[in-house]
Amino acid sequence: MPIRARLSRRLADLRPWRAAALLLLALGGAAALRPAAAQAAGPDGLKTEVIYRALMFVNWPAEREQGRSLQLCTAGDTSLETAMQALAGRSIRHLVIEVRRLVRPEQLGGCHLLYLSEPRPAWRVLLDRQPLLVLSDTAGMLDQGAMLNLQIEDGRIVFDVDLDAARRAGLVISAKLLRLARYVRHQSTSP
Repeated sequence: MPIRARLSRRLADLRPWRAAALLLLALGGAAALRPAAAQAAGPDGLKTEVIYRALMFVNWPAEREQGRSLQLCTAGDTSLETAMQALAGRSIRHLVIEVRRLVRPEQLGGCHLLYLSEPRPAWRVLLDRQPLLVLSDTAGMLDQGAMLNLQIEDGRIVFDVDLDAARRAGLVISAKLLRLARYVRHQSTSP
């Protein structure tokens, strides 16, 4: 049997969590899948690791990357929000991750990423054009202001990106991450 056919067959036989682990390796290389992440069973632990790896490929405006922390803010009470707490203390580039829970949109100051578990129309006005990556794992959230939306499809963790919204916010998302996305929303600049 040709090598390509054997590889395709082996990939098809992988359990969903193993396929997700391959995605993690593709996003961050084999360098240090932390033991805590490996033990974090279930989709929320894997989504958290995908979020961490994806953040390595996002750049904020220079003035937002000054300082010592990368603030991941959450607005919702879900199991993914709880799993994201495991990212506290880890580093991306020179920034140490801090995770904080928001109750009101006025608390957004200093946030680099905002996780929304559901649409929040009252927050959307404040989010517009801020250097803030809005993340969700709820279907349809790209239409509600999310820039990165994680989903489980056929037992795999996939993500969609609204590149135009990220650019309006002043964020630069690496082509390396965009190539791994299931869908990238981007308006063509040609007439």
